Amino acid sequence: MNETMRALRVHAAHDLRVDELPVPAPGPGEVDVAIEVGGICGSDLHYVQHGGINAFPLREPMILGHEVVGRVARLGAGAGELTAVREGDRVAVHPARPCGACEWCTGGRPNI
Repeated sequence: MNETMRALRVHAAHDLRVDELPVPAPGPGEVDVAIEVGGICGSDLHYVQHGGINAFPLREPMILGHEVVGRVARLGAGAGELTAVREGDRVAVHPARPCGACEWCTGGRPNI
C-alpha cells in the first residue's frame, strides 16, 4: 500500500506549499507518529520569510511544524525494546535529539 500524507513545506523564502508525500516507514528504533496537532514557531516563520535562520539556510524543501502531538501509528524494528510507547499511545514529540558530542552539546546548548 502506498500511503500518502499532506505536509506543509517551505521551498524558498515566501514559497510555502501543502505537498502530498509518501508516508515513510519507520526505520530501526524509530516510531511513526500520526500527527493530530502541530504548532508553527518563530523558527518556522524565519524559514518562510527569509529562507533560513542565520547559519542554517534552506537547502531543500523542509516540512514545517516540529512541535507536534499525535498517536503512535507504527514501531520500527527494535523500537519496542527502546521505548515504553506502544501503537495507539498518545505522545508529544520532542523535536530534537542531542548527540552529546558536538560543540553545541558539549558547550551546554544541546537544543541547537
